[in-house]
Order: sequence, then C-alpha cells, then structure tokens
Amino acid sequence: MNNVISVVNRQQAQLVEDKWQILDVFSEHHKPQDVNSLDQLVIPFEPWLAAYNSGLLQAYFEDIQAFSIDNSSDVNELKPWLNQLKLIVLDFPKFTDGRAYTQAVELRRYLGWQGELRANGDVLRDQLSHMLRCGFDSFAIREDKDPNEALKGLSGISVLYANSVLEPQPLFRRRAL
Repeated sequence: MNNVISVVNRQQAQLVEDKWQILDVFSEHHKPQDVNSLDQLVIPFEPWLAAYNSGLLQAYFEDIQAFSIDNSSDVNELKPWLNQLKLIVLDFPKFTDGRAYTQAVELRRYLGWQGELRANGDVLRDQLSHMLRCGFDSFAIREDKDPNEALKGLSGISVLYANSVLEPQPLFRRRAL
C-alpha cells in the first residue's frame, strides 16, 4: 500500500508513508521470514484464525497488531483481539461491493473499536467521504489513481445532514433552537 491517505483527528487528511506490509498468504507453512516484528505486518484474519484455532500458531503470533478482513467475514470474531490491534484493513474488492461499509460501522459503533480503520482495494475518490462517515480514517488508494486528486474527495461535503459514525446526531438535532 503506497498511496495511503490518513485522516488525523477526523479533520485533516494527508498523504502518509505506509509502514504496514500486507501478507497475501498466511498459513503455518508460510510464516513471514523477512520481517523482524509483527508491528509492521497485516495478517489475513481468516487463515490466521484457522491456524490459531488448530493450536499451530498460538505461541508464534500472540502479539498481532493488524488484521486484514475479507468483506464476507463477521467482524465480531475479532472481539478477543480488538484491545491489542492498531490497524484493521477492510477490503473493497470492487467499487460496487459495499459490505465493508457495514463492517466499518459495526466495528466503530457496536464494538467500540478506536484504532486505525483502513479501506483497501478498489478505493476511489468518490467513495472517500462516505467511507469517512462510516468510520474509516485511512484509505489505500488504487495504484493507478492520483492520491492528491483523491484527497479532494474528502473535502467535497461541508455539511452532513444525516447521522453517521462521525456525527451521531442528525443536523436538525445539532441546530440550536
């Protein structure tokens, strides 16, 4: 992930250098050999969970700090590890597949997770404002898109009428009577 936009304090968006490395393959046979610590690895959750539950990796990966989640996965399965995670990466395999929006809202609103939540995959400028409202605070922009242009996608809406993860109260409740 090279083209990463991060939103600081849910206000200031900026391009940042990405320190995370996403593992595409994970099993007890594909342990990462070239990474010194887990603080830079994003582990695919479903294969990791299967290996963890089998008892093969419990000692090897106790201090996981980041997971990538398939958009068909149940984010409630993350509950035992939420307090140690710094990053959760949710997948948008194509722009018409919005299941990760729901996952983001569930993580933020219902599970109360406060760490970095990143959109990855087919992430486009037009989606960023809505992703931010659902709880994402970083975005891995597609390699074929200009991240500076994508930054503009976060400044297009100045007043939000409906409630969201960012603003639980709709506009009519926020207005002084």
